[in-house]
Amino acid sequence: MLFMDRPAESLDELFDRESEVKMLLESVSRRALTLVLGMRRVGKTSVVRAATRGRLRVYIDARIFEERAYISYDDLLGALRSELRRILPLHRRLGELLGRIRGVSVAGVDVRFEMGRRAPNISELLEAFDQWAGERGERLVLIIDEAQELIKLRGRAILPALGYAYDNLRNIAMVFTGSKAGLLLRFLRLEDPDSPLFGRYVERIDLGPFPPELSVRYLEEGFRQAGVEVGEDLIRKAVEALDGVVGWLAYFGLRALRSPRTALEETLEYATRLAASEFCHFVEYTGSRRYIYVASICRNGARWSEVKRHLQATEGRPITDYEVTKLLSNLVNYGFLEKRGDLYVVADPILRKALEGLRC
Repeated sequence: MLFMDRPAESLDELFDRESEVKMLLESVSRRALTLVLGMRRVGKTSVVRAATRGRLRVYIDARIFEERAYISYDDLLGALRSELRRILPLHRRLGELLGRIRGVSVAGVDVRFEMGRRAPNISELLEAFDQWAGERGERLVLIIDEAQELIKLRGRAILPALGYAYDNLRNIAMVFTGSKAGLLLRFLRLEDPDSPLFGRYVERIDLGPFPPELSVRYLEEGFRQAGVEVGEDLIRKAVEALDGVVGWLAYFGLRALRSPRTALEETLEYATRLAASEFCHFVEYTGSRRYIYVASICRNGARWSEVKRHLQATEGRPITDYEVTKLLSNLVNYGFLEKRGDLYVVADPILRKALEGLRC
């Protein structure tokens, strides 16, 4: 069924993502590192999980760190441990390889990591994954969902391990998703000569919202599968309001199966509330309410000079070019704004609505 309340797990649960799936499968077969990028709720997790189903994979969901100001190395190992405890009952050989690493203990289908200074090195864990995959004649897909959250990691650097895996572990393909593309690229430091990943080729797959005609087809097919008739006028209004974001289209579809008359209103109310909460969390994290005003200026698009002029008029004092650029860059890096030519625009229609009179 197309209308799902969780990410897709198989290809038959996806809708019209054949080209992206093909690109991803080709990339994990040939490339060391693939980035799957796109705004929130366009289906990145669904594409990655559905495309890699049936393959050797280790999946770390870094979204659990989204509301954290920082994460420790032990936190990262904890997320990995949760995934390994799922895998080990089916793959005892991996447990044997992991058990040879200092700082790792394996008992049956359970794995434990030492903490602090005695914690295992990520590079050694990746070597075990590589050997396991090599023995099976397969390629392991290491997926880190919303990998930009690892920029908050404190205590140990993870980039050296990723650089080591890129250069030496030929049986591992890394796939990182990111809804905050600028932040993810800043974390990887691909253009920094001092970065372990400097100069490395990275395959990039961008997922965008559905165009209007595809959104209509998606909703029509979803309602057909469910055996429910919904009027064309309501579908058209939903497509216009939700602007091709598949997560919100699916939510609307599920609502409409029960109460078509109120489905769109309920979807917009819930989505707006969630978008406002996410943005306010960002404002609290940065400690600057200026972001509310800057994003509001850019709701329908604004140039750099317009943002500066409005800010100075509001605050009644001069503002440096550096301050304006930093505010806009952070909003772009965190996925709240897009730069289209010389305009900064709030791309998410739900966030545009949430910014109307927003108070955090």
